[in-house]
Amino acid sequence: MQISRRGAVHVIKHIHNACRLLAGAGDDGSRSDSIRGDLYDSIIGPIFRAHPNIARAKRWRSTGKLFRATARDIERISAIRLNDEIARLQKDIVKLGGNKVDRSVDQSAATKALEPFIDAATELSFAGQVALDAYPDLFAKMLEAVPEQPRTAESDAAFRKGAPPHGSVKLSDAALALVQSFMREVRRIPGNEQVAAIGWTREMKSKRPGDKEWSNSGAGWTLGAFRKTEVPPDVIDTVRGIEIIFTAEDPAALAGKTFDATKRGLFVRD
Repeated sequence: MQISRRGAVHVIKHIHNACRLLAGAGDDGSRSDSIRGDLYDSIIGPIFRAHPNIARAKRWRSTGKLFRATARDIERISAIRLNDEIARLQKDIVKLGGNKVDRSVDQSAATKALEPFIDAATELSFAGQVALDAYPDLFAKMLEAVPEQPRTAESDAAFRKGAPPHGSVKLSDAALALVQSFMREVRRIPGNEQVAAIGWTREMKSKRPGDKEWSNSGAGWTLGAFRKTEVPPDVIDTVRGIEIIFTAEDPAALAGKTFDATKRGLFVRD
């Protein structure tokens, strides 16, 4: 694998974190051992062969800074391989976590059982970020490959239940600029036409490389997008030239309100 030393150290650290989490997940062991062995054979081994000095080191010093790779850190063919292997192994980890959940006695036990598998898959995402930072088009291809969610009577009903009346919600200049900027990035991804969406989320969690725990910022408004083929056309509003979907637990409470934005995110005001 053709990768710079700093890129290699970044990948190895997060792969080791993922292996540690899998080892402590309390699974029966055989499938977890298989995934960890696969991680070594497909990713760690090739990196160690390219950088034997890293293989001999017991610890890898971190600068504490967020590492962002460029094309100088990893060749494209190596980035594609790394991205593909991580995506494949993440699916295996998610499947293993699902099996553990199926054996849980209740919802609380299921949530706790799933945590190490989510954390392990997240560590793999951090490792694979080297490839996506160096070649952003790989990320676009990943999103393009996400299967389309078919419309159903239930999904259409859920969208309609959360949608306020057309024309009843406004966007401030700041919110409009945020949505426009976001959609410019979304439309760089080939495929089906997308529509912006602002919706209420009861819990928002995030984790950055180096964080030991997930950060919970609580409930709030999130900005996203849907393929137009995934939503009923009658929930799509047009505000200041932007096609957008609004969803809320109490859509009537949004009527006559304005979405505004700061660096901290979206909020609603009169």
